[in-house]
Amino acid sequence: MTQDDIDFELVDKTIALIPDHAWTQVRQAIVTGLVDCMPGSVIERITGTYDDFDQAEHILHLYYSGAEEGNKELLVDGFKIMGAFNCIELLHSLNITEDGISETTTA
Repeated sequence: MTQDDIDFELVDKTIALIPDHAWTQVRQAIVTGLVDCMPGSVIERITGTYDDFDQAEHILHLYYSGAEEGNKELLVDGFKIMGAFNCIELLHSLNITEDGISETTTA
């Protein structure tokens, strides 16, 4: 998928639906998904080691949390690497609500 294939309107709509309090959780989930999709050669370029997945996640988490447009860049990369559908499904699975209370109910 190229940059031209990304639906930036969908990215912006998705960002608008994520409350500020949830970005740490969202960032962790998407970063984990990105690292899961990476071949060992990319992990090695990021960390210097072929299989240091935890370090790759840490580095990417720092990168996206420190970048000026980090949240948007994170979602664009998630859409590009994992696919828009998979990225949105991952976000949906987090059960994030505006007030910070999970929609998951207990029986």
